[in-house]
Amino acid sequence: MRALPLQQKNEMMVKLIAPALDRVARSDWISLPGDIGNHSRILVIDSGSLTELLFFSPVIKQLKSKFPEMRVSFLVREGNSELIRMIQQINEMISYEPSHLTLTSTTYFSLLKRLRQRDFNVVFLLGREFNFARSLLALITKAKIRVGFSQEFTYPFINCELRCSDDTSYEATRALSFLNAIGFGRDTQLPRWNLPEQDIRWARRMIHFRKPSKEIKLLAVDPGVGKGGHRLVDESFAYLVNDFCRRYPAKVLALSNNLESKGLERFKSLIVADLLGLQPANIKEGIALLSCADLMISGNTDYFHFAVNMNIPTIGLFTRHDDSKWLPRGTPWVQILQGVKGQQLSLEEFFSKIDTLFHLAGVK
Repeated sequence: MRALPLQQKNEMMVKLIAPALDRVARSDWISLPGDIGNHSRILVIDSGSLTELLFFSPVIKQLKSKFPEMRVSFLVREGNSELIRMIQQINEMISYEPSHLTLTSTTYFSLLKRLRQRDFNVVFLLGREFNFARSLLALITKAKIRVGFSQEFTYPFINCELRCSDDTSYEATRALSFLNAIGFGRDTQLPRWNLPEQDIRWARRMIHFRKPSKEIKLLAVDPGVGKGGHRLVDESFAYLVNDFCRRYPAKVLALSNNLESKGLERFKSLIVADLLGLQPANIKEGIALLSCADLMISGNTDYFHFAVNMNIPTIGLFTRHDDSKWLPRGTPWVQILQGVKGQQLSLEEFFSKIDTLFHLAGVK
């Protein structure tokens, strides 16, 4: 018997228990921004995406700057928990493994009970694709205000919907619409991700041991799967990296948070240039090492968007499956090459974009 796709399972589950969900949902009148203040107990439910945490973090920082007594809890995937620990404005972190967020998991029902007892009055549900298990967590808290993007099955899980009229704007910008939805203005500039000083010192020390000469560039690369569900062929990506290292003295730092170790090792085996020989233990170390890069070459991955946010000269190797919503705007330190079916990547264009980035950065 063929298994049903996840989306179809979600639809069947919602239709089956919709009457019961209506009885669970609160129907209080809400006043925004009046119902949010220092008294608020906020729960943020992640979608499992590291990039969404990066994009959403300014929302929490701005709210906490207005209401320092506000208490913020974050439900986050275990693999991304190190990132959340870096955000000082978060009071509590609740971590989970992806296998826990299923209706067949006893851990999931324990989590439902735990969240319901916490008296949260505001929930932010991250993610654009409907996920029944996560949506039920938002509903079961009985929070008066439940904010999330408009989806096919928004009600009764969400009672404050985000609807974006501009489908071409960068996802980082659209994430700030959470602030608009609850009645607060938002900053026009996206703040840079702030790394703890000790993490920066650690990364610089690790790299200096392996690359003592400043004349040698540090090239960070991420051959992982992009947001569109595809990635550049290893041989093609490795060819670009090797050609770059023939033209510029460089060492290569290979990063990925979604390739299995065998996949990353296979990619590394195709690199004839000098590899840095560093493997971060977690995403926190990976971002710290990335912050030291002179250039980033990557698909539409989490590390790509962190590099963009940290103003690192970056080449994005996007596939035809990557939507325009992932294209950064107003970022001269970023150059995008998007694949077209049936066409080969132009080396001339590739190195022209690198020369442009190095010129803007003052790199010789």
